Amino acid sequence: MVGYDGLLSFIGLALSGLIIPPLAIVAAVVVGLPLRLIPAVNRWWSGNLRVYASLATITVGLMAAGFVITVRQVGDLDGIAYDTVTPDPNLLCAGWLLAALLLVNASLPLRWSKKSRAA
Repeated sequence: MVGYDGLLSFIGLALSGLIIPPLAIVAAVVVGLPLRLIPAVNRWWSGNLRVYASLATITVGLMAAGFVITVRQVGDLDGIAYDTVTPDPNLLCAGWLLAALLLVNASLPLRWSKKSRAA
C-alpha cells in the first residue's frame, strides 16, 4: 500500500502514471526485437492469427485470474492497522505486459497488406 501524505503523494502517483507506461512499451519493443530481426521468426510471427489469438486468450486469462485470485495484505500504515484483500498484482502485471507485447509487435496478416493485393 502507498501512504498518502498529501500533494507530494498525488504528484508522485501522477508521475508514476506517466513514466511506467512508456517503460512498459520500451520493454515490449526490446523483448519483441527478435520477432522483427530474425527473418524466419518474423515470417512465422507476421500475421499468424493462431499465435495472436492464443496470446490474447492468455492475456485475458491472466488479468481475469488476477482479479479472481486475491492477495491478503496486513500491515500498519501511519499507525493505523489494516487487513485487506486486493487483486493479485503479479498476475495483473503479467497480463498487462503480455498485452503490451502483443499490441506493440502485432502486424496485419500478409494477405491483408496493400503489397499482397497489388501482386
